[in-house]
Amino acid sequence: MSTDYDYPEELDELSGRERRRAKKSWRRDDHAQRMAWLRSQRQAEPTSPAVIVVLVVILAIVILGLGGGLPRLFGGEDTDGGSPVGLLTPGSTVVVPTAPSNNQSSQAAPTATTSALTTPPPETRRPSAQATASATGVVGAWARVFYTRDPSAEDYAALVGKASKYMTEDVASSFTSAGDPTYDALKADGGKSTVISAPVSAPPPNAEAPVDTPERITRFVKVTINVTGKNAQRIDVPLLVTLVNQNGQWVISDVSGGTGP
Repeated sequence: MSTDYDYPEELDELSGRERRRAKKSWRRDDHAQRMAWLRSQRQAEPTSPAVIVVLVVILAIVILGLGGGLPRLFGGEDTDGGSPVGLLTPGSTVVVPTAPSNNQSSQAAPTATTSALTTPPPETRRPSAQATASATGVVGAWARVFYTRDPSAEDYAALVGKASKYMTEDVASSFTSAGDPTYDALKADGGKSTVISAPVSAPPPNAEAPVDTPERITRFVKVTINVTGKNAQRIDVPLLVTLVNQNGQWVISDVSGGTGP
């Protein structure tokens, strides 16, 4: 199974940053489809040692090929050479061989062994209404703090530090290390940004967000921002935000979307 990609032609019409995000989303969907195909083939055909060996080799190639290219949130370099926006990366299904079967055929060679591929059962637990409400509140509070910006009064690192209480240490560090060129542009324009609204809801059906569990919840927020300065405008920033329960508190572990006005 080749991991070379022939991206849809409509991606070429997007801007550089949007094209990188779209390509990453497309690769993630393609990877999910490949895994689904492998599972369907495994269920449809009798399992033999030769088939198992082939599937394990193919799966290793796919995982190594894709896993090595997924950048951390807002950090590292992608194949297009820019500072990428992070992706939601729900835990992929891990497929491992089981112990050899004890009931081997009498015609098999003395050293031959058989194995079966197993997958973990699907996650069926869901977060409580209280947990979902708490995660929703964290997303709304973070959005208002992070997108209320006054570059003349504080630098970008200080802004991230102020919003860090709503994020994991890794996410906060990623924001700080990656920087945000729009923050510098806002300063050059002599402008500020304020949040007009930041409604938080469940992810839309086309968002392909991971399934919520008692330990992980994903929310969608559309931040409406008023920007002043030479290029005054009002813009919407849609974000898909994943949170994890850390020491009894919901904190943001991943953000997919824009970084600033």
